[in-house]
Amino acid sequence: MILKLGKYFVFVLSFYYASAQIDDVFIDSLIKNDDVRFFQNLEYGDSKRNKLDLLIPKSNIKTPLVVFLHGGGYKGGNKESSYKKNNIVRVRRILRNKIAFATINYSFLNNNDGLLSSLNDAKLALQFLKYNHLNYNIDRDKVIIWGVSSGANSVLWLGLSDDMAEDENENRVLRESTNVKGIIAINGAHSFNSENWKKMINMPDNMFDIMIKRFLKYPGMDVEKWLTNYKLEKYQDSIDYFNFMDSSDPALFIGNYGEIAPKTISSFNHHPMHAKYLKQRADSLSITNYVFAPQLGIKSKEVNDIVNFILKQVSD
Repeated sequence: MILKLGKYFVFVLSFYYASAQIDDVFIDSLIKNDDVRFFQNLEYGDSKRNKLDLLIPKSNIKTPLVVFLHGGGYKGGNKESSYKKNNIVRVRRILRNKIAFATINYSFLNNNDGLLSSLNDAKLALQFLKYNHLNYNIDRDKVIIWGVSSGANSVLWLGLSDDMAEDENENRVLRESTNVKGIIAINGAHSFNSENWKKMINMPDNMFDIMIKRFLKYPGMDVEKWLTNYKLEKYQDSIDYFNFMDSSDPALFIGNYGEIAPKTISSFNHHPMHAKYLKQRADSLSITNYVFAPQLGIKSKEVNDIVNFILKQVSD
């Protein structure tokens, strides 16, 4: 099912590309004094895109951590998107509140395992940071994961899965718990199940298939192989986080701002009904949630800001 999600993600990057020079300007604004240590392009795995940036505020006690996953439809985007003008104020607030901030690159969708490489990279980055908590003065029991669009789907998959620690693995990084204190998903989907997507706005099968095939048309992609693998029950069972949800899950902050009548694949990916479905499911399981879907009149009053959500979860 994930495959389809990924497909729909043809999406417009939530945080736009900018030149390295502009990125450097924004990064400099975060580390202009000695209050923040900046580690750039830390390698958390063996793949080319297994790199992350980490900003750590000076603190006498261990700091909570926010881990950010960029958008890009699982075939584009980069970790530097978190430094863009429309997000830098949030990152600055996070650091000023003595909370560390990490932003990661991850693998893109491929012919062999669809989106599992992307999802497992998110898992590995989280475990890498927890494993190295002493080196970076991180409180590994107070971690929030935050994603936009495709990144939102990844953090939902990661945070709603049961703990994926492998206690007997020779790789000690993989022994780390994947449990987190909170999940922030902006313009993500409620499910990786294609049937759930179609039912959401009553979309005909043929139109849905056209959208998916258009999404998959990019260099090196074998569309038919990808779709065949996607339909395998075992594969779908491994990715559809909507079915993973249970009453033990962490608090959710959900925001979807797409159009009610989607005119593009992007707006379908970000459709506000995704937020509504996640809220209904979370409410039924008594999972704490703060949900925003303005087009549907859904707006949390208790917590209405991403950083306030983060502060609330790490202070509990």
